[in-house]
Amino acid sequence: MHLSKSRYKKGLHCKKQLWLSTHKYDLGNYEKNFSALIGDKVGVGATEIYQNGKMVDTPFNKHEEAVQKTLSLMNNLKVEAIFEAAFSYNNINIRVDILERLENNCWGIREVKSSKSIKENFYHDISIQYFVLKKLNYQISSAQIMYVNGDYVLNNNVIEWNNFFLKSEYKDLIEDNIKDVEDNIVFLKNIQTSDQEPNVFPGKSFCSGCEFWDYCTKDKPKDWIANIPRLHKSKKRVLDDKQIESISKIPNDFPFTEKQQIVVDSTKTNQIFKTKKFYYDLKKFKPPIYFFDFETLSCSIPTIDNTKPFEKLPFQWSLHHLNSNKNVNHWEYLATEIKDYRKECIEKLINIVIKDNSKIVAYNQSFEKSVLKQLGDIFPELIHPINNIIDRIIDLEVFIKDNYYHPEFQGSYSLKKVLPALLPNEKKYNEGNVSDGEQAQENFYNLLFQEKDLKKKELIILNLLEYCKKDTESLLLIYQYFEKL
Repeated sequence: MHLSKSRYKKGLHCKKQLWLSTHKYDLGNYEKNFSALIGDKVGVGATEIYQNGKMVDTPFNKHEEAVQKTLSLMNNLKVEAIFEAAFSYNNINIRVDILERLENNCWGIREVKSSKSIKENFYHDISIQYFVLKKLNYQISSAQIMYVNGDYVLNNNVIEWNNFFLKSEYKDLIEDNIKDVEDNIVFLKNIQTSDQEPNVFPGKSFCSGCEFWDYCTKDKPKDWIANIPRLHKSKKRVLDDKQIESISKIPNDFPFTEKQQIVVDSTKTNQIFKTKKFYYDLKKFKPPIYFFDFETLSCSIPTIDNTKPFEKLPFQWSLHHLNSNKNVNHWEYLATEIKDYRKECIEKLINIVIKDNSKIVAYNQSFEKSVLKQLGDIFPELIHPINNIIDRIIDLEVFIKDNYYHPEFQGSYSLKKVLPALLPNEKKYNEGNVSDGEQAQENFYNLLFQEKDLKKKELIILNLLEYCKKDTESLLLIYQYFEKL
């Protein structure tokens, strides 16, 4: 049983997550998402700054072996930096992203992050490393977080890693708060050594991204109070204190906002809610009308010349059109080559929708509008047709939020909840090979930069086209469903 820098950080956020990672590790879901995979590439990129650096490539489950290899590299004066350097102290096992050799027999800790801003919990990562190395009597003269320079611009399709990162020094701050680190270690080790699993009420925001989400929520009722949108933590605490987990058990006089009350009442009665202005507002979607959706790539490593980290790059769209005779047409676009595909992407869309002045339906219009505004800034010669498209966009999600609620939404207005609630016989998102935007980004990135096999590339293209088409087809089907009510 040991503490690591990841467990240290987890435990400070949630003691149950720490306990489970120690005692029931196998119950977690450890599948990496696209952001984490790109984060690994950022970590590798940071090592390229050091010409004479060496990697401790020993598996993480062979920590003692990694410690010995680290010591050997530290004794080799030709090695200017050690990557994934391993250390142990008092049952605390850590790996340092980069341990840089400095002057006068000193060392520098370099914690690498694929974020363009420093988040509060980054401090915990680097402070536990500093604590261990100091306890082992190493001279640490610097402890820095390396993070992404948001103003970095890619040129000639080559990342200049020296300019890609910014650095922030934390040594003095850690020194000033070292007693807190010591107290945290005692607190967390007591949690680890306990035989009792901590009782922590899970919440969708608090538990976001936790590998034990499925385990911690396996016994939650279908009408779990977490399905109440924007439930303030003070109100949730009152319900938790009363051990109320089901919406059906909430007292009728419990105070909610108007929209929360709709969710609660609909769930309790298993009845659909529909406003009096439902049909009036639905008229805005009367055909002829388009249904539109963008897919964008946004990652810490820029992939197109003259773009910055995390810039939204629209690589795909789907467009359905329902005419006055109820006939349906469909168009789509997907970039398939390593080039700046953005102008081609928007021009193909303009050439279709500019022919008439039909409204354009999106789901969460702020996203589509933000992408279009960015394209207008990049291509000022297209600003007028782009603004024309922006002015024509209307939001089906807003219509549903303002007018309709189905108990099967379970507090969410996501398409992945709305579609199966209204049309249970339609193919669900999780039945496809690409089931969400994160997977779409990963597949597109692999198509352009990873996959070499032509048949596999063709399959990726088909999967991406199917996924994006489903988004706009879903909007069309939902409108047609409402029209028949």
